[in-house]
Amino acid sequence: MFYILLSVAIICFSLFVGIYGFYFLLVLKTSKKKEYLRLIEKALEKEPAAQELPNVSILVFAYNEEEVISRKLRNIAALDYPREKLEVILVDDCSTDKTAEIAQRMFNELNLAGKIVKNDERMGVNASCNRGVVESKGDLILPTDADVTVNNDALIKGVKILKHLKNLGGITGKMVPVSNDVTAAVLIEKSYRNFFDEMAMAESAIYSTFPGNGASTILKKSAFLPMPLTGSTDGNISLTTIRRGLKFLYIPNILFYEPISLKFNEQRRQKVRRAARLIKATLANKDMLFKGNYKSFGKVIFPLRFAMMVVSPLLFFIGVMAILFATVFASVTLALLLLFLFSFLTYLGVKISVHKLNVFSTFVIHQFYLLIGLFFSQKRIVVWRPPERSEMTSKDYGTNNPAHNG
Repeated sequence: MFYILLSVAIICFSLFVGIYGFYFLLVLKTSKKKEYLRLIEKALEKEPAAQELPNVSILVFAYNEEEVISRKLRNIAALDYPREKLEVILVDDCSTDKTAEIAQRMFNELNLAGKIVKNDERMGVNASCNRGVVESKGDLILPTDADVTVNNDALIKGVKILKHLKNLGGITGKMVPVSNDVTAAVLIEKSYRNFFDEMAMAESAIYSTFPGNGASTILKKSAFLPMPLTGSTDGNISLTTIRRGLKFLYIPNILFYEPISLKFNEQRRQKVRRAARLIKATLANKDMLFKGNYKSFGKVIFPLRFAMMVVSPLLFFIGVMAILFATVFASVTLALLLLFLFSFLTYLGVKISVHKLNVFSTFVIHQFYLLIGLFFSQKRIVVWRPPERSEMTSKDYGTNNPAHNG
């Protein structure tokens, strides 16, 4: 039995390392990143005439957001973009607080064009997005969350990119995590975000990325298709865009700020929810795997990301359990020692700011988030419980300072 379990562990970890190894060599190490950044800078240097700027519809999805909706609408009003070319569609997903009342007051105070659309029952973000697009009049749509803010120049930068880069359907920006404390949850999130940005940058340089950051997406309305009620909103948007033969790119020059969980329990709940929704959207689009008509995305990027999200967590869990039980057959004391060392290193990595330990802990913890998310992805969940505001950062985070990350 010892040798059988050991063989299972070796096979699982060999496949696991192979998946990430291929991703590192074929994607992360691409030589196209410098040229990609050069194209972005070149596009941003161009100054479009006011009459050339498209109309933009900003879609704000809200459920019980009375604490943050004023800040959100003030942030929109401060955008460096002609006010006459902006409209705001706030989709209130049957809030039970004063979100709609406060929003209407802010619409009037800030002289924002647009309207508040109220769902008759809780429908979830995907259905709210579908409805918001139907209600919108803009050439571009910017779906966003109520607790997210952006730099004043974010929209004009996005418009320049969409105008000057070829065959482009949508873009996403860089999420800057905001916190007013350094906790285990904060260290995990910041380490994860650094890796996510590297992935999105490399994938965009090669062809296209997914899922993007849903709270900061700018999309050509012509590229949008109504999405299913379940699955990741940003995952559905990006994959639909790529399906239509258009690119979906990550632009590191466009910054947006999002409060992150201060407590581990709240972070776990958010991460499992996001993992489940993203995996569901990924599985729903599995027919894109290895399809040449999606260029490098279909042949390389999507297959490897599919394996990283769906296959790798299973391999990791089975491999860890196989090693643990194999060690038990050799020595119970040794098994307990290995379990203690593994747990201690993971714990240490979320308690102290040491890069390699942070990366190790973040990697291990996210494998379990993905594993749990894989289970929940098989369930049809349209509406999830919203985050607890008391466990999120409480500081004001609307800023134009790119260095501001909490």
